[in-house]
Amino acid sequence: MMNCIIIDDEPLAHKVIKNYSENLSFLNIVATFHTAVDAIGFLNDNTIDLIFLDINMPKLKGLDFLRILDNPPIIIITTAYQEFALEGYELDVLDYLLKPFSFERFVKSTNKALQRYKVMNAAQKSHNDSAENTVTNKSSPETIFIKSDKKTHQIRLDKILYLESYGSYVKIHLENEVIVTLDRLKNFETSLPKAYFLRIHKSYIVSIANIQTIEGNRLLISQTYIPIGSVYKHNINRIIK
Repeated sequence: MMNCIIIDDEPLAHKVIKNYSENLSFLNIVATFHTAVDAIGFLNDNTIDLIFLDINMPKLKGLDFLRILDNPPIIIITTAYQEFALEGYELDVLDYLLKPFSFERFVKSTNKALQRYKVMNAAQKSHNDSAENTVTNKSSPETIFIKSDKKTHQIRLDKILYLESYGSYVKIHLENEVIVTLDRLKNFETSLPKAYFLRIHKSYIVSIANIQTIEGNRLLISQTYIPIGSVYKHNINRIIK
């Protein structure tokens, strides 16, 4: 079952989505919000699998809200404004429901969400299993196992330059290649050793040993400048001190 929230300033939209969801056993509406601002605190404290998100709302527009989320869950846009569809898909939105939408269209969209949810859960389980099998000994560097493109790669931690969030995926930048895996950056933040890796931005984790220079709100690794997020500056200050 997927835990879902509704963010929409129209009471009728809440009623329709809740009524439709009650007919589908894999959907569990756990909270509803009339503005995106009201939902931010809830998302900081709770894990959500799917958001039904309106675009044209007061205080904070739906797509602007989506841009500030760190590793957002599955997103289904529910709106009367079809001109934002392209921009939504560029933000890795799963589907775009144009109001008023039928129950049949809602089922098609949420079934798609369920399939992605299953894939993401399988990838997470694989990542957790790999983390448990991390190889460590005195004669060789630590390694992790990462699934990518139907293969399992064993990656030496000292070869990782930085990790980059890429929608529902993570790009692992190595010295001579980039490996893309279906996972979330926050899972790597938890599993990678904090003595060697540092979260510096909502979209980046870097290898401390590979930082060449720090300049203002960015740092340099292997000829690539990586931004430092304002909420992560204390992490940089900690390693400098």
